[in-house]
Amino acid sequence: MIEGIYFEQKPLALGTAGTSASSSHALHYFAKENSKGDIDLYFLKPDGSHTNFVAQTVPKADFLEKYGDCSKHECQFKKKTSEQKKAEKIATQIKVAQEHLKKEEFNAATYEFGKVLKEDEKNLEAHLGKGKAHMALGQTEEAKKHFDAMAEGSDLFDRKNLNLFNELGIELRKNGMIDEAVRNYEKALEIDPQDEALYFNIARAFKEGDMKSKALANINKALELKNDFMEASALKKEIESMQ
Repeated sequence: MIEGIYFEQKPLALGTAGTSASSSHALHYFAKENSKGDIDLYFLKPDGSHTNFVAQTVPKADFLEKYGDCSKHECQFKKKTSEQKKAEKIATQIKVAQEHLKKEEFNAATYEFGKVLKEDEKNLEAHLGKGKAHMALGQTEEAKKHFDAMAEGSDLFDRKNLNLFNELGIELRKNGMIDEAVRNYEKALEIDPQDEALYFNIARAFKEGDMKSKALANINKALELKNDFMEASALKKEIESMQ
């Protein structure tokens, strides 16, 4: 028996005369086989539930030829698991919090990132954002708690976290926390030891910490990995001129 959400791919004309193009879009229905063996197609509500209104009835043979089963592909009407719903909720909250951070609404940012951490206490992006907001508010010790928490994640060395540790390193360097910055750049290097930008950032941190030999060693590594790295060449000259 046919019963569930199905779709039909329909042609779609785009543009006007002379600039027209063809595409297609999927029309979705809740399909249910009736007592006669035909298929009743019901309109769907935005949440994927179906109305009681039959849009059309088609013979089963035609239905099988024209319509696809939504359970076999990524469909906006597919029922989501609780974990998927939670992930989407967190993504939305992160977006809101980041917008507050961007607008320098730091108290609002700490509140929104805090909401994320109530849902997922190990969320690295939320710890980073909340830490940055606390730093901007001059709450250094509170910020450090969140930065330290980033080192405790079970998926610490997942590729997606490289940019987070790099971003944290930049934040710490800007605030004069050189040792902490370098430690986080080095965490990022454990994820990708061939990233020349990370060596550049480490060299910059050591330069600002007045550690010439360590700065040189890292800027040379950056240039070894990318010999046409113009910013690194310029930084090397600055380091070499240090007393």
